[in-house]
Amino acid sequence: MGIAAAGDWARCRLIDIAAAAGLTLGTLPSGYRNKTDVLRVLAKRLDAEVLAAVEGSADDPDIPVRERLLEVLMQRFDAMAPYKAGITGVLRTMPLSPGTMQHGVPALARSMKATLDIVKIPSGGISGALRAKGLAVVFLDGLRVWIGDDSPDLSATMRRLDERLRQAEGIALSLGLAEPAKPL
Repeated sequence: MGIAAAGDWARCRLIDIAAAAGLTLGTLPSGYRNKTDVLRVLAKRLDAEVLAAVEGSADDPDIPVRERLLEVLMQRFDAMAPYKAGITGVLRTMPLSPGTMQHGVPALARSMKATLDIVKIPSGGISGALRAKGLAVVFLDGLRVWIGDDSPDLSATMRRLDERLRQAEGIALSLGLAEPAKPL
């Protein structure tokens, strides 16, 4: 991610990434065939970190769904924090790197489906795909804020996510993709 942070992601090659890690192409682990595999592995690592951090708390039926989603999305940003400069660098070069874009869209879809699963929102079928796509829009809007949010508690990011989740909740209700919240 150091290469991406330096703004060289679009030009770098797998051999450059290996060298930055103190390896050669021959000593790279077998799962790394190209530089987008680095992002795939990072995405899986982040998904696992998020799941471990929220396990047990994000599926509590006594907590409103929107709040559970907010908790999981904020945990994702917390997990991404050590890689913030690199993630920002990758995002800036995406238009110049079709392979990165080609990898990024399915990885985001998997992460958002996993987020729905964590909070016990159905993610299968057409309805689930629509929910995952809507959540991806919310996440990406929060990502734009997160890039510039240097506050220790990510308050601007949290506000944006909460605002967008409220909007998405209204849309999901109107489309029949969500049930009204139960009164406390």
